[in-house]
Amino acid sequence: MAVDEQVRHAWEHFIAHREIDPGSVRAAIAHSWLRCQRQGVDYRSGGSSVIVTGKELEALLLCNTSLIEAARPFMRNLYDLMTDEGFAVILVDGDGFVIEVIGDEEVTEPKKGIQYVNGVKWTEDLVGTTAISLVLQGSGPIQVAGYEHYCHKHQEWACSAAPITGVDGALLGVLSVTGRKEFVHCHTLGMVVSAAAAISNYLAVQKAQQDLEQTAHIHSTVVNSISDGLLMLDNKGIVTFVNPTGARILNFDAAEALGKHISTLCDFRPVVLKVLETGQGYTDTEFFIETKRGLLHFVKTAIPLKNSRGELEGVIDIFREIKKIRQLVTKMVGATAQFSFEDIIGNSPPMQECLRLAKIAANSTANVLVQGESGTGKELIAQAVHNASLRSEGPFVAINCGAIPRNLVESELFGYDDGAFTGAKQGGRPGKFELAHGGSIFLDEIGEMPLDIQVKLLRVLQEKRITRVGGQRYFDIDVRIIAATNRDVACEVREGNFRHDLYYRLNVLPIYIPPLRERQEDIPPLIEYLLHKMCRQLDVEDKRFGPDAMSRIMAYEWPGNVRELENVVERAVNICEDDEIGVEYLPRTMGEKSVSPGWGQLSLRDAEKKIIKETLDQTRGNISHAAKLLGIGRNTLYSKIKEYAIAL
Repeated sequence: MAVDEQVRHAWEHFIAHREIDPGSVRAAIAHSWLRCQRQGVDYRSGGSSVIVTGKELEALLLCNTSLIEAARPFMRNLYDLMTDEGFAVILVDGDGFVIEVIGDEEVTEPKKGIQYVNGVKWTEDLVGTTAISLVLQGSGPIQVAGYEHYCHKHQEWACSAAPITGVDGALLGVLSVTGRKEFVHCHTLGMVVSAAAAISNYLAVQKAQQDLEQTAHIHSTVVNSISDGLLMLDNKGIVTFVNPTGARILNFDAAEALGKHISTLCDFRPVVLKVLETGQGYTDTEFFIETKRGLLHFVKTAIPLKNSRGELEGVIDIFREIKKIRQLVTKMVGATAQFSFEDIIGNSPPMQECLRLAKIAANSTANVLVQGESGTGKELIAQAVHNASLRSEGPFVAINCGAIPRNLVESELFGYDDGAFTGAKQGGRPGKFELAHGGSIFLDEIGEMPLDIQVKLLRVLQEKRITRVGGQRYFDIDVRIIAATNRDVACEVREGNFRHDLYYRLNVLPIYIPPLRERQEDIPPLIEYLLHKMCRQLDVEDKRFGPDAMSRIMAYEWPGNVRELENVVERAVNICEDDEIGVEYLPRTMGEKSVSPGWGQLSLRDAEKKIIKETLDQTRGNISHAAKLLGIGRNTLYSKIKEYAIAL
């Protein structure tokens, strides 16, 4: 009581003279009085002027739900420890709003005690010096009694308060016990501090649990959404986890699999059990597994799980169906058809007939043979057929049979197994037919295919399955063949260079692409399209051919067809700086009579030989230049020179 009298004299002196005698009150109290005086707090009232009600109060309580629910049991226990009447336990949030009160009416009823009701703001600038306001100011745990309160209304009371903090030390709220000053014991503050610390710890544990649950949810979402199968076994082969993709591939229920041995779930002996026996894993290894459902074809990775002592505790098995890998490879290597019928320019009767047959082929499932001279656009037609067919969503894999060395044709088409031949890639490699599964394969220059490979291709067409080079297993394939050649295949059959049975298999729906000289009316729109395309690529103003140049172009026979026309246009756009392209920008080889008459009486084979010979003469035997003009590879040109016995 003597201390309270001393504080009373200090308070009265401060109110009268705005001075504090040194040592008369604690430093925290003195500093608070001075702040209250500067902020204009009315020491006679001490009641808060800020209170939220209605929707605002509902939002306030909802925002602090976690804090209230965590604190409520501790507040109830703390209140039960108060043996005397006239006490209240109060919880305020980090902004100073009262959000929970447990106590006697003597304290909580505004007309009888202090204004402790939900929604009241209990900060120093509104209620003066209190234990709650000092904790909100950052003083830490504190007890304020009697005349230490700045406002007269509070001086019959004593309050003990302590901060509730988060894991980062941030203030979440304040816990306080208030009662008549004559009943408050010095140990009250200790109990409040203990309760506040318990609430802080509870919130920290709750936050950690929520973080763990969130992390587990994220991990579960990621693992369950990946396209690979994921299986985890303990060291006895018991399933501890399997994601939905893995369960679907292995044909069992994911939930029912947990706790069971993997061998009881599969209709085959799982190869991953070998890892548990040997402790050795593997990476991106191909496996073929015979099951009652048929052949399973996987690429698998197995990771042994070992503890700090090096003891095997389990294994992670990651596996992907080979068809998913094929789809990924198709996307990565661009095995897609880019062109459709709308991209093909040609209104001449011969070209319209070609497109009519191509559209019929697109609506069919039969094999297609596209014939035409080099440079006429055989792959363009093939892509359009694919894109207009029911296989348009599948891959479009193109391979030039004339550009592959003879000894590699079979492995390119059908793939090879590990160790199939010297230089073979370790682990083997799928062939073009496997990659084209579900789509179309375009076999360009089919006439260049060796006879022994023709036999194997015929077998594929008959059986609809393949065997890799050096392998024993058969792969079922679903592939439509679109073949193309610039040779007269019927003539090749008669001469024994092409198998007649393969020819009949491929020539179900033949499409003939007319050479450019047979559809001269298509040249102007083709030139217009090519000029616009080249000018756009070079970012220059649109150019046009002058009258003389157009006359030369229209009189030319175009042995290299559309490909040669494209090269001529590209060259002219690059070297001509004017808007109008004159004759001087056309190749010197483009004379008005650059090709001799009488083409209509020649077979495709004789016409091809004649074109190659004249092109070689024009380029003075320059193989690279001639091959470029003809639109074929150097190796192909060499083979044709040898085939036709053309002297250089």
